[in-house]
Amino acid sequence: MAARAPAAVCSKDAAPLGSLVCSSCSAPTAGTNYFLGIDYENVQKLCNISGLQSRDNPQSTPEAHCEFLQQYRKIFIQPKPVLPKLPVFASPYYRTRSERLITYKILKLLPAINKRFADEELKDLSAKIIMESWEKSCIVYGYESFYLILRGCAKPYSLLGEPLRPIHPPPWLDPTLSMLSFGDSFGSLLPMMDNAGHKVLSVLTESNCQLIKVSTGQFENIKEEIIVRNFTMKEKVIQGCRNYQHWPKLSLSKLVQLIHWKKYPKDYVLVKEGEISSIVGFIKSGQCYIFKDIEGLEKLPLGQVKSEVKHIIMGKLSENHSFGEISILHRKPFTCTLITATEVELGVISERDILGLEEVYRMLIQQTSEPILVNLTQEEVNNRYISLEKEKQWKRFKNKVIKETILYRGIKPGVGKWNFNCSKKDNSKKNPSPSF
Repeated sequence: MAARAPAAVCSKDAAPLGSLVCSSCSAPTAGTNYFLGIDYENVQKLCNISGLQSRDNPQSTPEAHCEFLQQYRKIFIQPKPVLPKLPVFASPYYRTRSERLITYKILKLLPAINKRFADEELKDLSAKIIMESWEKSCIVYGYESFYLILRGCAKPYSLLGEPLRPIHPPPWLDPTLSMLSFGDSFGSLLPMMDNAGHKVLSVLTESNCQLIKVSTGQFENIKEEIIVRNFTMKEKVIQGCRNYQHWPKLSLSKLVQLIHWKKYPKDYVLVKEGEISSIVGFIKSGQCYIFKDIEGLEKLPLGQVKSEVKHIIMGKLSENHSFGEISILHRKPFTCTLITATEVELGVISERDILGLEEVYRMLIQQTSEPILVNLTQEEVNNRYISLEKEKQWKRFKNKVIKETILYRGIKPGVGKWNFNCSKKDNSKKNPSPSF
């Protein structure tokens, strides 16, 4: 017996499945995908999968379960993506900064582009890509160039030098598509010598087409520029630290080869007190708090006292600071805890890479680096804790006195004439808005 068909229920009354909500029943919200309706032909196909649980079959087979999970999303009719009006790309030599930004945003909306290129490559490509217009019944050869269709449609064909005859779509193309249309791509960014012996997809335009083109030479130049730019940035971040300002170029380049970028969210514990650091970090942007642990006493009701570990902020690390070198090379536990105060981007070198350096470079790091809070004494930590506690008590006492004084006079902020609206402004004294 076939399994029962799932009831078609409006998503207003049902929980969203896979973040899909019926657009006709609820207002769209940002970051959510919506479906337009139910495809009942695919629902029937789901019900006819052999091996599903039914009255005669108490349990679904693993094969039927996997097939159901792969096919069930097809019952939702998805809306077609609506992109902003595509501009006519100006020549790369005359493209303004605003046109580059618009181009970059549009490229980010195209799945075929996002899968092929990294974000940093897209930013550079937005200044260099070109648009080509092809008339109907033209053959576009995709060797040493990557093409993406913006308008029109095209049919897959064979490679250059062979008889022009239709071929089967390549493995990376959706097998259900017999025609390439908006958003589809073809071609190869490999040089001709690397494509020897391989089929290079070419297409025959079925209508007037507009294509985005990225040539192999452009892409290779962009990759080289990114490598040089990253090398310069890493070198600048390392040399910005006071301990590395006088390092020779050869030694700096050795560290630059090991470093990689990593971002950490706010309130992330980079290193704990009493542990050996697992990384050497060079702060590119953001700030980190330096915490020291101290055992303090807290008063409880009925005159009781409880011992408690307090975390005291002893300082901050910001740009042009590094940490972790001495802890790794000397195998010394950290004397403090580092926690990110904001989102932090670090240039990170792993413990394995640091210990794998030649002895000359390890000795140079040991001579120039300093541990954090090396001259801090326990007495200074205690004094810092006492000053913070006194400041906290004073604020508590001050707020209590002010509150009692205001209530004694019958003043209740936010009530009656004490209700002050900060949004009201004197229009007569309003300054003219600055011109841009």
